[in-house]
Amino acid sequence: MKHLLTLSLASLLFFFGCDQGSELTSPISDSPTSKLSWISLPAPSGDLSVETIKTKTKAINGDDGGTFYAAFNYRGGPFGRVRCSSQLVFSPGAFSGVKYIKKTFDSESTVMTLKPAMQFNAPVKYTLRYLGVDLSDVNPETLDFVYIAPDGSYQPCEYESIDMDVATGLLIVRYAELDHFSRYGFVNGQE
Repeated sequence: MKHLLTLSLASLLFFFGCDQGSELTSPISDSPTSKLSWISLPAPSGDLSVETIKTKTKAINGDDGGTFYAAFNYRGGPFGRVRCSSQLVFSPGAFSGVKYIKKTFDSESTVMTLKPAMQFNAPVKYTLRYLGVDLSDVNPETLDFVYIAPDGSYQPCEYESIDMDVATGLLIVRYAELDHFSRYGFVNGQE
C-alpha cells in the first residue's frame, strides 16, 4: 500500500509539474513569433556569480515621476567583461502613490523582469544596454525588443531606436514605451 501511495503521488507531481501551459519562457508553438529566441548572455568566469547582484529595488512616487537607474557587470564572455545598464523614466502621474519598483536582471539572457505587476497612466520610457555580448549569430534585420505575454507569446514594443555592434558586443534599445510591467528583452528572429 505504501508503494502504491508513493507511486500515485509521484504520478500526480509529474502530471502537474510538466504542464506546458504554465511555462512562461517559451512561446506558444503556433504563434507568429515562435521563431524568436532570447539573446543569450555569456556565462560568468571565475568564482563570480550574477545571482548575487541581479535584483535592484527603488521607491518611486508615481505622482511626482522619477528615474530608476541600475547596472551590473561581471567577468566573462568574448570581451572579458559583460556590462548591463537599465533606466526607467516615469513621467509625473504615471501611477498613483509610492511603489517599490524592482528590476531583476536575467543571468542567462538579455531579459529584465520588472515588478510589481501594474498598468501605467502614461508610458514609462525604458532604456536597456548591454556591452560585451557575443552577437555573432544575431541578424540585425530581425533584432527586436519585446515583452513576453501571459500566454507565452512575444509582443513587440514601441521604441525610439534599437542598435547592435558586433565588434563591441553592444546591444541597446532606447526609450521603449512600457504601458505595464512584465518581462522584457532582446530577441533574434530566425529566417
